[in-house]
Amino acid sequence: MAETSAFRYHPTCSTPGCKQPAVFKVGAAWSDGTSRELKNYGLACEAHRESLLARARQRRDQLRLADGESVGPVALYVLEQGRRDTALSQA
Repeated sequence: MAETSAFRYHPTCSTPGCKQPAVFKVGAAWSDGTSRELKNYGLACEAHRESLLARARQRRDQLRLADGESVGPVALYVLEQGRRDTALSQA
């Protein structure tokens, strides 16, 4: 049987027109009471981290939550190959 290699995803910045590699995930801790994950507001390169973070905070402030849902503050998380969202370190 042929050995398969792990899928490697190389995300780029979410800013329109930017082709730079993403270094950060812009996210907020989300839970519905039974599960949790990072709510994704985009991916950012070093140059666009502050503008994407500001835009995400505005979007977070307009979010309507369902009963039992909670969303923490928006922050930057360092993307690390092979790590799940909930295991990413805050920048």
